[in-house]
Amino acid sequence: MGGALRRLPLLLRRRRDAPRPRRRRPSLPRQASPRIHRAPVAKNALTFFHWSAAASSPSSPSPSHSHSLRSYCLLVHLLSRAALFRDASVLLQSAIAKHSSSSSPASSFLDAFFAAYEDSGTAATTRGLHLLVHAYARLRLPEEALEACRYLSDGGVVPSLSAFNAALHAARGAGAFRVAWEVFELMTLKRVYANHSTVELVVGVLSREGELARTAALVGRIHGQKCAPGVVAHVALALRMVEEGRVEQAILLVKRLLQRNILLDDVAYSLIVHAYCCTGDLKSAIEQRDDMVCRGCRLNAFVHTCLIRAHCHDGAVDKALQLLQEMLSKGLKPYDATYSHLIAGCFRQGKVEEGWEYFEDMLREGFVPDVKSCNKMLEGLCNAGEVCKANDLLTAVMDKGLVPDQDTYQMLIVGYGKVGDAQGIVKIYHEMEHKGLKPGVDVYATLIRCLCERGNTAEANKFLAVMKKKAVAPTSGLYDLLISSYCEKGNTKRALWLYDKIMTENENFVPSADTFMMLVRRVIKVKTACSPNS
Repeated sequence: MGGALRRLPLLLRRRRDAPRPRRRRPSLPRQASPRIHRAPVAKNALTFFHWSAAASSPSSPSPSHSHSLRSYCLLVHLLSRAALFRDASVLLQSAIAKHSSSSSPASSFLDAFFAAYEDSGTAATTRGLHLLVHAYARLRLPEEALEACRYLSDGGVVPSLSAFNAALHAARGAGAFRVAWEVFELMTLKRVYANHSTVELVVGVLSREGELARTAALVGRIHGQKCAPGVVAHVALALRMVEEGRVEQAILLVKRLLQRNILLDDVAYSLIVHAYCCTGDLKSAIEQRDDMVCRGCRLNAFVHTCLIRAHCHDGAVDKALQLLQEMLSKGLKPYDATYSHLIAGCFRQGKVEEGWEYFEDMLREGFVPDVKSCNKMLEGLCNAGEVCKANDLLTAVMDKGLVPDQDTYQMLIVGYGKVGDAQGIVKIYHEMEHKGLKPGVDVYATLIRCLCERGNTAEANKFLAVMKKKAVAPTSGLYDLLISSYCEKGNTKRALWLYDKIMTENENFVPSADTFMMLVRRVIKVKTACSPNS
């Protein structure tokens, strides 16, 4: 017992000197900790940023200091990492307003912003990159927002759905419909698929373009009933890509949308048939149609019309008429496009009476061709020498509300020129002016060429003076045409006078080699004829 008491102070001393275990403090959640720790740092950095700008005001003795673009970009990424998105967005808009101008392209700003993102390392997040698209959209710069979307996509960072929607909203609000379609196409190709807001924006663009009713009717004609707005929006995108000649890309897009169940089977297959027909690949179109039937899809009026168009374009009007009968036997009703392709095909092949019967059927059914289809019909009639029929056709569709364009009247001018009716050519020109259309250089060129071909050079020269009076610059080809026409008529004096006048008034005029040699030969011929030795 006594030995134990003697050892007690030693035991107590050892216990006091022994290392004590540390008490662990409760740690913050791993995801919340970085954000909370970074927020004060980011706020302090923002405060210092504004303080340094205010401290170097013009009233201070030191020269005024302006923050560089890189400083803005680094701070935006720091704020984004700390989830201070409102501050980051405001600062980013300020940077765009300060460091972007018409002289400096948006690509230089994008380069600086992306370089700051890469240099920031772990202090940056892709949310900051997405904020860039939002910033351009809020500043109502849709083209720059689209360029930012493309830049980020090329850099391996696909913009978010909200960023694409912001760019779409800016484009629609600014009336930049081409930009809106490019944004919608880019997001779809990058597999960022539309939500309800996206569809509303695209449908709004279609409505403002005046294409919503036509596209919705086409989709209903394919499927047999009304479809969801999302189907209409994506069909409009595919049709637009086909019209622009990007057929392979459009087919790939349609197949991808079909896999995602965004498009219905019959709608997707019909669009692919349409795409092949537009490229003239009739074999692939027919194979796709047969595959469509094998998969249990019902053929529709749109598919038949696409094939009729392809056959008419190839000159196989008889096959197109067979397809029409097949279409009618299945209870499918032709519509305006069906009649337009058949009528234009018949006129091109010289089957004027048959084409005219279909034209009367078209009007009887209550359909009126659009301007583009009407111009094709007029072209077929004029090429067949039936300019009077062409004039009657134009009168009939104008009575139904069609508004002709410059190409319409240009077709008639060519038609009157082919039959040698100079008075008809002049009459069509005056009708254009009466309708309030301002003829362009192409119309004047056609007018003067047709008059020269009919030997009416005096009237052609009058229209050249009218061109100058209306500030429409004549081309070198027009001058060549007039000089050649005077030479062919034997009026060498007038040809030389016109040549000298043109060379004096227009230093940039360079006659073609054929025109110059024709003029030289004509002068030599005249001098030889006037020589006393002849």
